[in-house]
Amino acid sequence: MQKKIFAWAMSMAVAAMITCTGCAQNTNSSGTDSGSSTAQTTTLDDNDTAEAAVGQSLSAIQSGEAGVTTDEDDLCDNYDAFDAEITLEDDSTKVKGNTKAVSVKDNCITISAGGTYRLSGKLTKGQVLVTGSEKVKLYLDGVEITSPSGPALVCTNEKRTILSLAKGSQNTLTDSADNADTEINGCNVSACALFAQDKLTINGSGSLTVTGSSVDGIVCKDDLKLVNGTITVEAAQDGVKGKDCVAMFRADLNVTAGNDGIKSTESNDDTKGFLQLEQGSATVQAGGDCLQAETLVWIADGTYHLTSSGTAVNTETGEVNSGKGIHCGGDVEIAGGKLTIDAAEDGVNCTGSLELQAGEVDVTSAEDGIQADGDLTVSGGAVTITTTGTVAASAQDDFQPNNFGGNGNTPPGNADHRQNAAASDASAIPAAAMQTIADSSTDAGVSAAVAMTTAAEDATSKGIKCGGSLTMSGGSCTIDSTDHAVHAAGTAVFSGTTLEITSNNKGISSHGDLEISGGDITIHSCTEGVESKAEMTISGGNVRILDASDDGLNTGGSDSGSHAVTISGGYIYVNASGDGVDSNSTWEMSGGTLLVCGPTSGGDGSLDANGNMTYTGGTLLALSSKGMMECPESGCLIATNCNAAAGEQISIVDKNGTVLATLQSPKAVSDVIYGIGDSDSADYTIVTGGTYDNTLNEDGYGEGGSVSGGTEVTANGGTGSMNGGAPAGGGRGGAPNGAPNGGQGGTPPEMPNLNNSGS
Repeated sequence: MQKKIFAWAMSMAVAAMITCTGCAQNTNSSGTDSGSSTAQTTTLDDNDTAEAAVGQSLSAIQSGEAGVTTDEDDLCDNYDAFDAEITLEDDSTKVKGNTKAVSVKDNCITISAGGTYRLSGKLTKGQVLVTGSEKVKLYLDGVEITSPSGPALVCTNEKRTILSLAKGSQNTLTDSADNADTEINGCNVSACALFAQDKLTINGSGSLTVTGSSVDGIVCKDDLKLVNGTITVEAAQDGVKGKDCVAMFRADLNVTAGNDGIKSTESNDDTKGFLQLEQGSATVQAGGDCLQAETLVWIADGTYHLTSSGTAVNTETGEVNSGKGIHCGGDVEIAGGKLTIDAAEDGVNCTGSLELQAGEVDVTSAEDGIQADGDLTVSGGAVTITTTGTVAASAQDDFQPNNFGGNGNTPPGNADHRQNAAASDASAIPAAAMQTIADSSTDAGVSAAVAMTTAAEDATSKGIKCGGSLTMSGGSCTIDSTDHAVHAAGTAVFSGTTLEITSNNKGISSHGDLEISGGDITIHSCTEGVESKAEMTISGGNVRILDASDDGLNTGGSDSGSHAVTISGGYIYVNASGDGVDSNSTWEMSGGTLLVCGPTSGGDGSLDANGNMTYTGGTLLALSSKGMMECPESGCLIATNCNAAAGEQISIVDKNGTVLATLQSPKAVSDVIYGIGDSDSADYTIVTGGTYDNTLNEDGYGEGGSVSGGTEVTANGGTGSMNGGAPAGGGRGGAPNGAPNGGQGGTPPEMPNLNNSGS
């Protein structure tokens, strides 16, 4: 999807930096001097000016065609004199200055000419209307307007409007609950408390409270800029809407909305329909989406607290609306700031690509933490994600081609699984689906019921969910998920991100090739640790899988193509109850460190492959107990006669008494595989227990030093595998050729379980 990012010309940057030192005198609509000086000054000091102009310098970070910047009018919020001063009062409004530009009739105050106007006072049943074809500046200095019909402030003028909030002032705009969409001066005016047909800027150091009793709070049909000031919006439906964009530079915004909090709605122009949040702060409590945009959500700085209760209901259809923290029909880019998101659905969701470059993002969500239908990139920043949702039966198989997001497609051979899974749990089936089953015992009837159930249960609860290619090259992510912690429908590349993962399902999974060349990945608990439906390559970084109830590293699936595992570098520690490393193709190790504390039950092994298993270099130490045993075709020392208890160390000692590798196993060990390359197996001794005189790392692994005491174990096998022969000689159970556990050379490797571990 085309990226829609920001560009600013340098000339605009210079203009913004030198602005607000004084403005030319205004004239009235007739072209004559109004008699009132309108020289303008600003309340921004030098530092404030630099901060307010931050948008103009962002071309160093991003480039593109969308985005808005601040100019002279946006930044000026204090005025020496006015074209007219309007004192609002029910049935007694007073106008001082250019009275030709202001008319008063039945508590409706109309401003029909360009200029700068100061408003103060109170209307309990009135309205301020701005018309004409010129730019208008309104200086609100203690204004309270409640409208019995229509918005309290309506700006239908053909040029922009600037609302400046006087220092220390409190201003309120409120419409009535029965306000409805209407037509004023040829403009379709939405039901809201503050309406602008053209561009609208709110600045100043005062406060503005907008109450949309009928439908929305603030509605702008063009660019809406919130430059500074304290703005509070309460709305029955949407809080703040800018059709072309909503851009926040320094404002302090508080929104409580029955539906969406802040949104931009233009969907027919890729350069519009965006949210641009550069500085300031926003607290949004929404029944629907907190932030919503059609093309782009771009966040550079600021502090944002977003809470979606997911209670918004479409008044026309009766269906529950989307309840996401950030929801975008295009791309999401986060280049800074601090976001705290608590969402009833996804924390962050976009149909395009998502980039996280810097900042802090803390997400708690009932569905996916961060989801992008396109590519997803993490190059910096700190992310914390907690998902709390239940993995639906219909979503458990969505780790299949053409089924990203649980769209109801079933993989070959698994058509019955959805029906059985859904039908076996009556509590998960909607009442309408139960009635369909009751009305029909045919396959068609059951299928219809399952389709209804699937639609109700498609939601997933993954930490990071990517519909394209996933790239994680920097920053940090801490994820605690009820579903997969990190999931990519395409390729996944990890080269520098620090990941801390706790998952009730898989830790990391990808449809495409998975590569790890750097970074630190720690998976504290999971079903499977790292899985690829294609090839897995590890050439660097640190991967620690501390507790996998199934396999540690796994490749395979129903897809055609290679599922090879290749390890050439990095540090890998695996503690798995299933296979430590399971390849449904070839397995090759030429470098790095691979430590495996494998299974203690039959049917699994520390290493497993459905093709050639080749070892040519690196540190390989794989431990297991009472499982099947497979090992590389050459270059390994093997023992199947250890008797180490949980908590004891298994040490490999050379002929000089130096410990080459030692690993403290969290569980009992009977089988040991250690890579020695072309060396003579007679030069090595296996020792269980004893006292190690060097330091162990946090995984219980050490190198160097010596071990005293303990029990020496004689290796009873050389090299061998399912394809190359079982370990030779001395195998347990008296099996032919010394095959472990009385087997005939090992058990075929199991395919990844597609039906019970989720996608």
